[in-house]
Amino acid sequence: MPTWLTIGNYETQGLIQNIYNVMYKKISMTKFNKIVLLLVLLIAVSFGTFQITNLYFHKQFQIFYSLDKKQNDQEIIKLINSANKYIYFAVYTFTKDNIADALIAAKQRGILVWGITDAKEADTPYEKSIIQRLRQAGITIETQKHIDGIMHIKAIVTDKGYAIGSYNWTESATVANDEILEIGTDKYLHGRYFEILKKVLITNQ
Repeated sequence: MPTWLTIGNYETQGLIQNIYNVMYKKISMTKFNKIVLLLVLLIAVSFGTFQITNLYFHKQFQIFYSLDKKQNDQEIIKLINSANKYIYFAVYTFTKDNIADALIAAKQRGILVWGITDAKEADTPYEKSIIQRLRQAGITIETQKHIDGIMHIKAIVTDKGYAIGSYNWTESATVANDEILEIGTDKYLHGRYFEILKKVLITNQ
């Protein structure tokens, strides 16, 4: 088979090889017609590969715009509730009681929960009560130790997936602000976010 036909993954290559063999060994066609048919086949397989890739990424990622449904907090809670082993999070501003409730419930069912928030935000009246509740429930909450800059990450990683974006865990970010939240299960991205959050948490212990 011509080397220019060995494209795509092993499954795609195998399909092209089989049809190529049938065409050239079992079907009586002119050389020109065989080339035309091969080109048609290539286009069809390429389109199919694109569709399959598209479906894969659609299943691996979900993108939420805050003002579409004004329920980004519920997406975070779903991710927390699905966790079986661990929950690591970093969020700049955290004032949503329902997300705190979900984290406390996760801790009570034996899940490792460890988080960090911005030091200045953690010292504000509207966030102090949330941090106090979490710590009283046995959840370790760090604040950044470096004085140059802020802890501006908004992300959570569990053993079931991750969520990241511009979304702070606040009422205004949920119902009034323009925010984006990405939730996914892609292994590479999950691994990278996991590494980064663990690094931030350990560095600021």
